[in-house]
Amino acid sequence: MSDKRVKPGIETYRFPAEFEPHEAIWLGWPVYENKKGLSTVPVMLKIIKELAPYVKVKIAAQDDEEKNKIIALLKEKQIPFRHVYFYTIPHADIWFRDMGPIFLKSDNGNLKIVKFNFNMWGYNDVSAEECAVDREVPQWAANWLKLDVVETEMVSEGGDREFNGKGTMIAVKAVEMQRNMGMTCEEIETEFKRVFHLKKIIWLEQGIYEDDHTFMGQLPGPDGIKNICTPLCTGGHIDEFCRFVSPDTLLLAEAAEEEASRDLIAFENRKRLETNLAILKKEKDQDGNPFKIIRMPMPESLFFTMEPGDGVYDAIAKNYKYGAVFPIEKELKFIVAASYLNFLVTNKVVLAQHYWKPGLPKRIKDKDEQALKILSAVFPGRKIIPIDAIPVNLGGGGIHCITQQEPAAPPYRGGLPRPSRR
Repeated sequence: MSDKRVKPGIETYRFPAEFEPHEAIWLGWPVYENKKGLSTVPVMLKIIKELAPYVKVKIAAQDDEEKNKIIALLKEKQIPFRHVYFYTIPHADIWFRDMGPIFLKSDNGNLKIVKFNFNMWGYNDVSAEECAVDREVPQWAANWLKLDVVETEMVSEGGDREFNGKGTMIAVKAVEMQRNMGMTCEEIETEFKRVFHLKKIIWLEQGIYEDDHTFMGQLPGPDGIKNICTPLCTGGHIDEFCRFVSPDTLLLAEAAEEEASRDLIAFENRKRLETNLAILKKEKDQDGNPFKIIRMPMPESLFFTMEPGDGVYDAIAKNYKYGAVFPIEKELKFIVAASYLNFLVTNKVVLAQHYWKPGLPKRIKDKDEQALKILSAVFPGRKIIPIDAIPVNLGGGGIHCITQQEPAAPPYRGGLPRPSRR
C-alpha cells in the first residue's frame, strides 16, 4: 500500500507514547445517547473541566449552532474555556481514539496525521455509507491544521494500538485480522511498521470477553445462562486491558482466581489474560530488554437494562447478523464496558474511571481504590482524577476511547483561519 499523499523526506515520523507531553486533547461532541436518561454530555463536561488547566481541549462540533450550544453549556456550568477550541468536523460518533486524528511527530517536532480506513469496528464494510463520515474525520483535522496526511487502505482503530514511544507497538491479533480479512498478519505488520516507523510489533491473542463483538452472541450472566449482551463492543481493543505507562513498563488487567471460580465471564477473562501475560513475559522491547508487568484488577461485572429507544439497542436491532436472533422490542440486560485501564494520561493529570456508588457492594469501592493507588504509583507527579464514565461505558468504550492526544509541537503555523473559541 503506497503513501499517495506524502513524499519521503529526511525526517522520521513516529507515534509518541501517550505519556509524553501534549499540545491538546481532541474530543468529538456526542451525537446520540447510548441509553435514555444517562447522557454522555456531563461526562464530556467533566473531562473538559479537568483537562483545560493543563492542556488545550479541541472539540469537533458539527456546525456553528452546535458550537454555540456547547459554549452555552460551559458558561452555565462555570467551566473556563479559555483553552478550549472548536473545529467544524462532521462526525457520526464520539470515539475519537479510534477514528479521530492520529498524530505523528518528527524528530524536528513537525506533525502529520494518519488516515486509516474504517469499517465501524468490523460491524460493516468499508464501502458502507455509515463509515464514510467518520473515515474523513482525520482529513478534516488535517485541513484545519494544514498538516500532511499519511494514507493507508488498511482498517485499524486507535484503541487497539499501544506504543512505548521508542519503536514498539502492541496490538491484538484477533482484532486486526478481523478488520483486514484479505491480509495476512505479516502484511498487516509491514503496513503498521511503514505508517508508524516501528521497530517491533508484539501481538496479543485476544481481548477481554465482555469486549467481544456484540453480534457473536450473548455472554453468560451470574446464573450461567447466556442472556447478557455486549454494547456494540470492539472485539477486543487493547486499551481495555493492557497499557504502556513508561517505555519499559506495562499495566495488564488481571481476573483473580477467586473471581473466576464464581463468574463465568471472569473465568474466560482469566484464561485470555494469563495467555497474554505469558506472551508478554517472553517478549522484549525494541532494544532486546524485558518489560516490567504490573497487574491491575478488573472491575466487578456491572449490568444495565436497555430497551427500544436507547441508542445502543436501536443500533444493534438494526444491524444484528451472523445468524444470531436479536429479540426486537424486548428489554435486555447489557454488561457495562468497565475497565480501570481505559484511562487517559496527559500533562500533569490522569483521567481514570471508577464505579462505586452508595448502595453498591464494598468490593467495588475496594477495587476502585486499588486501581487508583496503582495509577498514582506508576504516574508519580500526575494528579489522578476519577470520573464516573458509565454513560460512555454503555456505548462499548470509555474515557480513553473518546479522547485523542495531539503531541506537543511548534505553535500553529497559519493556513486556514484559527477556529474560534467563543
